[in-house]
Amino acid sequence: MEKAAIYHRPESEMAYLAGKNQFRIRLRTKHADVHQVEIIYGRLDRIKQQKLAADSEDMEIIRPNVEAMQCTLKTDLYDYWEITIPVKVRERTQYLFHLIGDHDGELLYDAVNVRLYMADFLEKATPFNTPYYQNMFLMHSNPEWTKHTVWYQIMLDRFADGDENNEPLEKARWDLDKSTATNFYGGDLQGVIDHLDYLDELGINGIKLSPIFASYSNQKNDPVDFYDLSYMFGSKELFREFVQKAHQHGMRVMVQLPLDRMSDMSLQWQDVQRFGAQSRFASWFKVRQFPVQIPSENEDPDKYYLTIDGNIHMPKLNLQSPTVQQYLLETARYWIETFDIDGWEILNADEIDQTFLNLMTQQMHSIKADFVVMGQYQYLPNGDLAKDYIDSANNVDFYTIMHDFFVTHQLNVTEMISRINDALMKNTVYTNQTLINEVESFVTPRLISEGNGEEDLARAIIAFTFMQIGIPSFMYGTEVGVTGEDVPTNLAPMKWKDEEQSSSMLQFMKNAIAMRRKYADLLNDGTLEWGQLSNKYRYFTLIREYDGQKLFCLFNFGYGSVKVVIPQNSEVVLSQNLMEDENKIAQNGFVILKV
Repeated sequence: MEKAAIYHRPESEMAYLAGKNQFRIRLRTKHADVHQVEIIYGRLDRIKQQKLAADSEDMEIIRPNVEAMQCTLKTDLYDYWEITIPVKVRERTQYLFHLIGDHDGELLYDAVNVRLYMADFLEKATPFNTPYYQNMFLMHSNPEWTKHTVWYQIMLDRFADGDENNEPLEKARWDLDKSTATNFYGGDLQGVIDHLDYLDELGINGIKLSPIFASYSNQKNDPVDFYDLSYMFGSKELFREFVQKAHQHGMRVMVQLPLDRMSDMSLQWQDVQRFGAQSRFASWFKVRQFPVQIPSENEDPDKYYLTIDGNIHMPKLNLQSPTVQQYLLETARYWIETFDIDGWEILNADEIDQTFLNLMTQQMHSIKADFVVMGQYQYLPNGDLAKDYIDSANNVDFYTIMHDFFVTHQLNVTEMISRINDALMKNTVYTNQTLINEVESFVTPRLISEGNGEEDLARAIIAFTFMQIGIPSFMYGTEVGVTGEDVPTNLAPMKWKDEEQSSSMLQFMKNAIAMRRKYADLLNDGTLEWGQLSNKYRYFTLIREYDGQKLFCLFNFGYGSVKVVIPQNSEVVLSQNLMEDENKIAQNGFVILKV
């Protein structure tokens, strides 16, 4: 057996509390190298002591527990073994791993070494230890409603124009003008309210709004005032009405929060420009040199002050400043207490101090217990969610894998499965359940455009995403065929005219969302088992199973058709390009069966 591949790390995604009196343990070994793994656990320290006291007749005999671990997921390099064992309050449990190979003997893995397994192993072993728990409810967990949510992302300016009294000074033609970085279409909150019944029929139960604050840009991600609502979207009273009506429809409301910047037109930045180092807001921004000037075209945009992506109109806030922290926490509290929103999505979460994110998450929970703070990351640091820094995050790994397999074909089937399994093993089960599986976002191309306009490919990707652990999310208009490449063409206005909509896409999305919500518990809590696959013909199967329910899936992304046998006692839950009379699935086809 390859000793260098054997790995376990206590108090991490490989060893964590998994419920009251339940502790989940993982072990990694080289792929196809180990035949069986047993965990030996209990009060091993007491067992060792009893051996030393050998012949005491009145001593209670304590024996170690020995259980087989299950090989749950495999990658091209590693196999992962898992088990859940019982633990007690205020008592540590010690554990060791017994590894059995096919041909070359047995090994014992403890906290110090990997050695040959011997009968007297307890006398020489240094066991791993579970943490000392005083409270069995310290595990990271999100509100139950998040597991059953399908998020629908709306850029307010582009969804629907419901009020002609709050129009921008220059308004683009909704169905004619192309989306640009600076034009406005006039979408507002009344437009969303007017279409809540539409979203209800679609099956949506989570609305994620682009920033709503007063701002001069169309995306509103450069706030002039965090306390103020953009006049283009309507009044604060209308926003309260929107949240109330969304809740009445069973929908949660999350708002994007650009926490790390303000507009150069904000009162605070204008004061810094006027008074320089003497400004009462001088410490609010990351200023490099005073007096603050606007860099010329040939100068570094960050020469005088740090900006967001080199945009001189977005000076960066100094989030290490206690005054700035207090201001942001108070404004975040204001929108929850006043309007009863259900979540914040923090933009640029990679660049925000984790201690501050932790503080913000705790304070939001103190106001509303089932509130969710989500981070929008470019690179999600391992363990953030498990350590309660933040409640949720976009699943960066999943989006990258989907892009590399479905769009660019950089991965074959085996590599795609391996990378998904590897990503799942980077986190605890609870972290994986809270991650947002975005098939597209405000900063990515539209899903249909990524697939060269092939709607059946987009539908197959959505079906595959809905079958994964995590919370699905997609952009407004994908359900009716809205397309667009990179920003800003991906932010085209919603299509409301029947003749412009894709009816087949719309009906599919209704069916797919209904399936996801019906089987939400199975798809979040159930096991994931990969089955038959072909790299040459690009098809694969997978099974999701939980609490007596089982879903079998076959996906075909090859050029030819794949044969499928549908058992008589099964039910087709969702399918595409299924030729039942020939028992075949064509390219970009799939079938999901309840068996």
